[in-house]
Amino acid sequence: MFWSEFPLLKKEMEDFEDYLKDALASREPLIEGAIQSLAQAGGKRVRPALVIATAHFGEYDKQKVWQIAAAVEIMHMATLIHDDIIDESDLRRGKQTVQANYGKDVAVFTGDYLFTLTFDILSGSATNQQLQKIAETIRKICEGEIKQQEERNNLSISYKDYFRRIKSKTALLFEGSCALGAGIADLSKFNIRRAAHYGRYLGMAYQLVDDVLDFSEDSQTLGKPNNNDFTQGIYTLPILYVYNETDYDQQLQELLEEPVENHSEIKEIVNKAGGLDYTLDIAESYIKKAKDKINKLENNAYQEILIALADKVIQRNF
Repeated sequence: MFWSEFPLLKKEMEDFEDYLKDALASREPLIEGAIQSLAQAGGKRVRPALVIATAHFGEYDKQKVWQIAAAVEIMHMATLIHDDIIDESDLRRGKQTVQANYGKDVAVFTGDYLFTLTFDILSGSATNQQLQKIAETIRKICEGEIKQQEERNNLSISYKDYFRRIKSKTALLFEGSCALGAGIADLSKFNIRRAAHYGRYLGMAYQLVDDVLDFSEDSQTLGKPNNNDFTQGIYTLPILYVYNETDYDQQLQELLEEPVENHSEIKEIVNKAGGLDYTLDIAESYIKKAKDKINKLENNAYQEILIALADKVIQRNF
């Protein structure tokens, strides 16, 4: 288990996994099968772990914390299903996706079911503020995905647009997880904001490193879909840097006209021209900012876990 190196969190995450599986149970066999196949595909449960860890900085109510943590992870699972439909992906984490197993219609309904399950879980105990935060996060994630579709095959998008995209795509859910955990723990507004900023910066770095690995690892290692982002016309920072800042711009543009056939050459140019190093440097700057924010909270063992987690994002050995 990923959390084995963090004994303080390991047992709770193991117990939470059982709680999550119970929360995902459905009386409809087809939906049950689709959901459980996704749940059993694995995942490190980083987002619910962020809820749990930040909640340990204050008054800890396990029932409330786990409900929020489950809602966050279920919402994340819903976005994965919809992502796989859009990308027409057959594999995730080395296993068949819901849409590959059951077809797009069932996948759409399953994703929608998970979104409604998120609010069903929260309806009994979540505050209006918590519900608003989660609804806002879902809305912005959807807006980010729509924006990504609009920007496909566009090499002229600005760095600002790219960073806005990855904030919506990844960082907002990290940020929301930390803000919700700190809020349940009844931390001060200042400390909730610090926890939220830690999550945002961690999420930005996480996506930046993911974009680097798109050029250096295969789908089975990463647990990602078969196609690279650039073969689908999604241009991330390594591509944008090489196009905007180096003399390889024309060559890269020509290769991207046939991205599948020129797959290896594109990777080679992006690496040689410094796109990966540049992106990792930006990721490291976000990790530094994340650590700075979490270090301002009260010293405890969970602070050490969150700092170590930030280091693991850069190492990306998970």
